[in-house]
Amino acid sequence: MKFQKVALTISQQVAQLESRGMFFEDKAKASHYLTNISYYRLSAYWYTFLENPKSNHLFNQGTSFQQVIDTYVFDRKLRLLIFDEIERLEISLRTNLIYHFCHEFGSNWYEDKNLFRKYEFYQKFNKLMDEEKLRTSEVFIRHYKSKYHDPINPPAWMVLELASFGQLSTLYKNLGSCDAKKKVAEHFKLDDIVLSSWLETLSYVRNTCAHHSRLWNRKIPKPPILPTNAGDEWLTEIPDETKKNRLYLVLSLIAYLLKTIVPDSRFCLK
Repeated sequence: MKFQKVALTISQQVAQLESRGMFFEDKAKASHYLTNISYYRLSAYWYTFLENPKSNHLFNQGTSFQQVIDTYVFDRKLRLLIFDEIERLEISLRTNLIYHFCHEFGSNWYEDKNLFRKYEFYQKFNKLMDEEKLRTSEVFIRHYKSKYHDPINPPAWMVLELASFGQLSTLYKNLGSCDAKKKVAEHFKLDDIVLSSWLETLSYVRNTCAHHSRLWNRKIPKPPILPTNAGDEWLTEIPDETKKNRLYLVLSLIAYLLKTIVPDSRFCLK
């Protein structure tokens, strides 16, 4: 099938939505929104307001443009809230990775291929970090290069400051089993398999937030593994299989992890 849709003007966009049953309290205000937030971007938010079959593109009776905007604004606030909390988790993860592995294997442990499950990942990760060191303008990297020559590469507490949350997540997953890896997981009151799964989920959610993509009503591609012995601080009622890929479980695991690093966190009240 050939794609034949054409771009609509703002007034045509309003008219099309109105013809499909959407109510506008203020068309001028709606036009202003559509000038700054694309029709296509907003379509993800009004999708749930469509009658079945949704392929007919007709709205449920009483659906207003303001309802769509309210949902959009809610999603934006939700993304900002979660992004802020994941920052705390990222810093704690980085700190514990550096601390436990440096104490067990030395300051440049990330260069030891024997600590990785697969040699291919060891090569890939160190290549990425080499690229980050060349690209970065961080003063501490430049200072190390100008002052030290042995070892050539900076210690883990410098290099891992350049790693993204996603890179830290895949690094942890691909490190071989050892006491240091277990201690990182124990810090978060989890085992390393569950923590690896949670970090993968959080990396996906974090990237969704960072790229300003829709988080509300999104399905998580790979639901996190659930702990079997997390105690009273974990959920008392586990979502059924049809809901394990929804945001509720993500919010629950963020709340659980925050209890370790921010005991007085008010995340659950926000």
